[in-house]
Amino acid sequence: MRTIATVTGIYDKGSGALVVTENAAVDAATGEPLVTSRSSAFIRGEGGFGGERGSDQPWERPDREPDHRVVQSTRPEQALIYRLSGDRNPLHVDPKFAARGGFSQPILHGLCTYGVTGRALLQALCDGDRRGSGRWRDDSAVRYGR
Repeated sequence: MRTIATVTGIYDKGSGALVVTENAAVDAATGEPLVTSRSSAFIRGEGGFGGERGSDQPWERPDREPDHRVVQSTRPEQALIYRLSGDRNPLHVDPKFAARGGFSQPILHGLCTYGVTGRALLQALCDGDRRGSGRWRDDSAVRYGR
């Protein structure tokens, strides 16, 4: 596999800069595309340089059924374990604090969500082979214990 990383945009968001990247992986022998991932990083304090603000166009769900649907349970104490990563935000453990943010209950840490999702996708799309690849998007908060 060969992967090419490209910075596709650097945008001035005022209070920070948004750096958008794309990683395209192809089969090294055939050149066949395998996976393309896009990500962005918001760098606080680096805005105000006068660049473009970037698109405000939100992502839209495709008008079709998903290619795969995966249901994965997490444990009720999962957020307590992930506090060990250093993220002690009460949004993840305090129901009253979560309610102030508009959530019906505390939500799972992004790092935990990423790990659980990655594992579920490897099982669904790659038969558990960690060398596999796939395309996915997560666009919602995860509530633990479900």
